[in-house]
Amino acid sequence: MTRLISTRLISTRLISTRLISTRLISTRAKRLAAMAAGALALNLFVALPASATSFCNIKRTSDGFAALRASPDANARILVRMRHTDEVMLGQGERGPWREVTYWRGQTRHQEGGFGRGRQGWMHRSLLGDCG
Repeated sequence: MTRLISTRLISTRLISTRLISTRLISTRAKRLAAMAAGALALNLFVALPASATSFCNIKRTSDGFAALRASPDANARILVRMRHTDEVMLGQGERGPWREVTYWRGQTRHQEGGFGRGRQGWMHRSLLGDCG
């Protein structure tokens, strides 16, 4: 009889220990899931800076070109006279109305080895067309 009672006590203790550890795991899992969901929601609603992979068209101008300049200044040396058929990739630099860009003539970036031949410089934001 003593053996039966002690076996039942041990069984009861094991069951309650398993329940407690299952509850702890469940609580921890719920907390982790809630934190992950919160982090995901935060990422969805926080405005991120423009990506460096945004490609933009160049607007048509009255003189037929937009200047790619060596620095963010209207008096800076012109590196290239860009046409509306050319495209640029936005860089990370931004100074007032100026944007740092990488430039390709026409669709040359799509040619083999063309991506590495882009020219870096600055252009006025008002000359940027659609970006995608």
